[in-house]
Amino acid sequence: MFAELNASLGNIYFGGLALAALLCALGVVITRHPLNAAVLLIGAMLALSGIYALLDAPFMAVLQVLVYAGAVMMLVVFVIMVLNRARDEKLPRFDAWSLATAGAPLALCILMVVTVLRQPLTADAKAVRGEPEPISAYMFALSGGWWLLFVAVGVTLLVAVVGAVLLAKRRLDTPAETAVEHAKDDAHGH
Repeated sequence: MFAELNASLGNIYFGGLALAALLCALGVVITRHPLNAAVLLIGAMLALSGIYALLDAPFMAVLQVLVYAGAVMMLVVFVIMVLNRARDEKLPRFDAWSLATAGAPLALCILMVVTVLRQPLTADAKAVRGEPEPISAYMFALSGGWWLLFVAVGVTLLVAVVGAVLLAKRRLDTPAETAVEHAKDDAHGH
């Protein structure tokens, strides 16, 4: 991927990304607030992804972003937000900033769907042009042509996470007095 970079420019990029990863990791250890630590850990994971890209391992770079910086850190941030909900003040439901931040991932998803739909989906269509990197070749061989099932499982897990978030939000939106009354009714057998 970045093999055409000259050695000095590659070393500068590598040093910058390594420094960013080290500083973010140090910030994770030093900071007291767990949400700040989670954001710094995401920064460290993204810097590691950049290092993988510089080392001509784009599959590992994308995997680093999707699995660690994406899925695992989303779960960590979700748990932190649920556990710290008592300290947070009530924010307005929708504002211009929340709509703008929701629009960016939506636009990216639309772009990805359009890109996928424009590609031929024949059985003999090759996804990789040229020789894949060794780890990609191993992963392609491991999937054995079941990539569509892998995507379906990923979408199912995404739907499960969205459902869990909606259920947790509904529970958080229930007023505390109503929850106490329901608990008393359950205790008395009503």
